[in-house]
Amino acid sequence: MIYKLKPTRVYRAYLGGDNLDKLNNQNFSDTNRFPEDWLGSVTTAFNPGRDVANEGLTETEDGRFLKDIIEQNKEEMIGKREKMSLLFKLLDSSERLVIQAHPTVECAREYFDSDFGKTECWYILNDGGYVYIGFKEGITKEKWKDLFERQDIEGMLDALHRFDVKKGDFIFVAGGVPHAIGKDCFLCELQEPTDLMVIPERVTPSGNTLAEVKLHGGLGFEKMFDVFSYDGMSEEETKKAYFSEPKRKDECLEIIVDNNITDKFRFSKVTVSGDYTLNLDSYGIMIVTEGEIIINGINLKAGDRIFISENEKTLDIKGSATAFICKP
Repeated sequence: MIYKLKPTRVYRAYLGGDNLDKLNNQNFSDTNRFPEDWLGSVTTAFNPGRDVANEGLTETEDGRFLKDIIEQNKEEMIGKREKMSLLFKLLDSSERLVIQAHPTVECAREYFDSDFGKTECWYILNDGGYVYIGFKEGITKEKWKDLFERQDIEGMLDALHRFDVKKGDFIFVAGGVPHAIGKDCFLCELQEPTDLMVIPERVTPSGNTLAEVKLHGGLGFEKMFDVFSYDGMSEEETKKAYFSEPKRKDECLEIIVDNNITDKFRFSKVTVSGDYTLNLDSYGIMIVTEGEIIINGINLKAGDRIFISENEKTLDIKGSATAFICKP
């Protein structure tokens, strides 16, 4: 079965969201604090100080939470799996995000009592942005803690590699790797289904002071530094480790993430002009970013997103569009 989904705008500490407003025909621009759209989400957002029930959970078009539908029809929706293992987002920044790192699965189990970490990846949808990723050589835990204690933001940024990015670039961000998405980035983000992170910047670039629990994620200021991976590399080594090119499978399908990159999720781009059949081996989430298509009789335009249940094995696609699909 295919479920059409509502947009799920989520509050974050950074500014952005204009591209999401345009894509979804919405208007959050009075605050610019809803720069993310969570697609097919069964994960609640961690926003200390905001008393908003179920923030981050996606609803179907008829107003039901996708999480509830999955729990009530688990085998039909996600097969033999215990839990849905994806969180798919659109992210649109009008300022640099704070530096952060997310736990590996092992770290998440030890420190956060979670079966999932937050390995993630980004597919860039526009030109003109930049990202920071990975420590330079020689950055130790002690040096990183010192930069944090002095709140030397320029020193922190200088400890990371900076790369300009353009439309079509793909970056894989393993758990533990420090990173920061730059200003003017519009991207798809696919990750494990948590909102776990640690942040060494107390104040965002636009002046938003973060709650202490948002910084250390509940670990305290000593343990938070165990989340970071201090494997520093050269710029060339960093680019080779985290940037990669999609692999074309046929005239319409590009494989962005497969098991050669990670065992956490799979990610593909579909570009259709005419008729195309896509065979599936699992449940998935799809977002149309350009054009219009019909999938198994369902009309979809740019901004529309669907959850494809485990028992829906074939997508018959007609039209002209670009879409992204993620699977476990």
